[in-house]
Amino acid sequence: MVNKIFLLLLSVAFGNVAIAQSLTAEQILNKSLKYHDPKGDWKNFNRQLNFVSERPSGADRKSTVFINNNKGLFELKEENNNMGIVMDSCFLIPSGKTCDQVKRTRNYYVYLWGLPMKLKDEGTILDPKVKEEIFEGVDCYLLRVPYEEDIWFFYIDKATFAMKAYLFLKDEPLREGELIYLDDEEKIGNMRLPKRRKWVTMPEQKVLGTDILTSSK
Repeated sequence: MVNKIFLLLLSVAFGNVAIAQSLTAEQILNKSLKYHDPKGDWKNFNRQLNFVSERPSGADRKSTVFINNNKGLFELKEENNNMGIVMDSCFLIPSGKTCDQVKRTRNYYVYLWGLPMKLKDEGTILDPKVKEEIFEGVDCYLLRVPYEEDIWFFYIDKATFAMKAYLFLKDEPLREGELIYLDDEEKIGNMRLPKRRKWVTMPEQKVLGTDILTSSK
């Protein structure tokens, strides 16, 4: 009787492992979304975010960003670099820059601070093949998303489904690109956003800087 119970428990345990290992890329992403944005708040995100950017070769830079996803509004305020755009119409362009450059800055902020939610955007291709890696001592799923100019990889904690880091490569075979470490979290309403992002070049491992989310309202 004891042996039968043991075998039953063993089969259940191995069955759970098999289920975990058979998660699809889409299922892993959905579980990560449930961790970072359980109520689906990103689509209605309307917040002011305050940042400090630390750079090894220069002074820290303070920035204030306004994002209203309902209106397609993005506004950046920082020294000598104020800009604003609604949808694709710029209403504030810094001296010496173009509206296309404002759009690129908008896309940078909205994409990176909207991860992993932005991976649900129309046209995003999630590679169905899921890899597993140990990243900074944490067992992670590795999701791959190819874009037109580069390939992105997202490290998802297998235990919690929190996003631990992401990597983009300009040359996938040579591993040339940048790795972004995520550290700590900022709770904004029901959402969990990364508090710190450290940028490191690949394969040189040169630290480019750290972006810190200091507050939001």
